[in-house]
Amino acid sequence: MKTFTFETLPVTLAEREINTTIPHQELAHWHDTLELIQVKQGQMHCHVNESDFLLKKGDICIINQDQVHRIYSDDTSCLVHTLSVDPMMLSSIHELYHQLILPIISDQDFTHIRMHGRNSHAHLISNLMDDLQILAQEKPSGYALQALAYVSMILRQVYIVHNDEPLEADHDEDLRIQKKMATFIYEHYGEAIGLSEIAQAGGISRSKCSTVFKKYTETSPIDFLNAYRLEKAAALLKNTHASIADIAFSCGFNQQSYFNRLFLREYGITPKGYRNA
Repeated sequence: MKTFTFETLPVTLAEREINTTIPHQELAHWHDTLELIQVKQGQMHCHVNESDFLLKKGDICIINQDQVHRIYSDDTSCLVHTLSVDPMMLSSIHELYHQLILPIISDQDFTHIRMHGRNSHAHLISNLMDDLQILAQEKPSGYALQALAYVSMILRQVYIVHNDEPLEADHDEDLRIQKKMATFIYEHYGEAIGLSEIAQAGGISRSKCSTVFKKYTETSPIDFLNAYRLEKAAALLKNTHASIADIAFSCGFNQQSYFNRLFLREYGITPKGYRNA
């Protein structure tokens, strides 16, 4: 994955390839930024809360902050650009922020908007995202100011689309519960937790817990927990000199042999091989 930043602007542009041969597909997640997805090549699925839909070359999807989502491919290779923008970057311009930005990000009916590539707004957003990538690669003098201009133009398109396009509202109480349980996993993955503890964090039964996870993440609570543990372990393997046994234990695996099996299945390589690669 290639990542482009723009000095101190809270804006990140990423280019990544998605296909079934890449180990460890991303987990469902959420963040406090607006995210725009641009399909450059191929096609892929986008899962936002309860909705799952196909995006093809040229299509754009705008995802509001705090929405549980992930992107994945079934059987084809796909090249995608994602633009993450922190709307608070404009909060110092008080009147503009409260009139044009806050009504969008605080709209509970605005979870996501998908646009066909032939849509004029999608076409303009795609061109601006391409311009941002070129800007980040060339880094001309004062390029952050130009990046701010491009991002402002993109946000204007988001404002127009939000006002004109039909919204796909699909949030409910289960979404709040799912976030609560996922947050519990993020904070306690290194401890001896299981289905009962995850369900208790959401204040629901074990069976309801499994249903909610399947609904929003398309996986089980334990598979989600183990995948997150493996993500953290992979980062420790690359960025620390801790022993594999210590890493396995710190990430919630009581047996190194079990950790090794799961890691090999998820990443297609042993923990030792991953560290040395």
